Amino acid sequence: MKAFYFENILIQQEDVWKRKKIVFTEDVFLPAHYLDWVPQRKIQADVFKMSPGKIYADVEFPLNHKSLLDHYVRRYLYKGASLLISTLELGRKADWKERYHHYCDELSGIAIDYLVVPKMNIKYLTPEMIRYFGIQKVPFILVYANQIHDLTHIPWGWLNQMQALVNIPIGCIKHPLSDLVIQALAESGFQTLPEVISNTPLSAETLSKTGISNKKGEIKIYNDTDFNLYVNSNQMNHYCQKDQVPYISVIRGNVVKLNQTIYDTQGFGEFCDHTLKAQFWNKGF
Repeated sequence: MKAFYFENILIQQEDVWKRKKIVFTEDVFLPAHYLDWVPQRKIQADVFKMSPGKIYADVEFPLNHKSLLDHYVRRYLYKGASLLISTLELGRKADWKERYHHYCDELSGIAIDYLVVPKMNIKYLTPEMIRYFGIQKVPFILVYANQIHDLTHIPWGWLNQMQALVNIPIGCIKHPLSDLVIQALAESGFQTLPEVISNTPLSAETLSKTGISNKKGEIKIYNDTDFNLYVNSNQMNHYCQKDQVPYISVIRGNVVKLNQTIYDTQGFGEFCDHTLKAQFWNKGF
């Protein structure tokens, strides 16, 4: 195993800029003392700033558009994404479990790491769905309402009790009635996401609450070696914003973007079903 490191690089963590020594292999970030035990190589990066890989839900470019799948993946890689969370629309049909697993298999082989979360009109959400997706370690369930009537005759108590057992947050996707859905969930005591899911990267708070940051979306020890590098500038606040395009993007130690070139290798992406499991190594640099 060979270790690489940046010496005193500007790094963005929790919206604060700090200079740190960052050590990593082709797989994970490591504590600095590992340099005493393995071959090492210092990477000159004085002209760059560093931030975590971005995590997107595929709201803007849905991956279920099969004819545009590869194109959409490239769009997200260009933005600096290291993980895509694809949303699967479910309804009242009884085959929702089969559809979920079939869709996960359909995405196999794409050029970026991915997860799948269910999305549905809240009137179709059942305790069995909450239980099943909680056991499957899905990071969250997304809901919406098309009309106010969708929020009536919902078994809030049964849904809430099941959520308490499996501990899976309920999120709201950006929609005209988002505020009403969020209010209804809050009044019923549900665990909810701290933001409405839209076409911007997920916040650090959402990544932490869902457990995703135990593996992705944060530069910390034993997380995947995912990061973005931006050309340095005296205008520090101008760089690494949510919509800023990185110069270099790295996923699991592999360069996937260099300036305007995208390296979208088919079969590279992994289904991150392990993301949400509790981590004993939850340390920052």
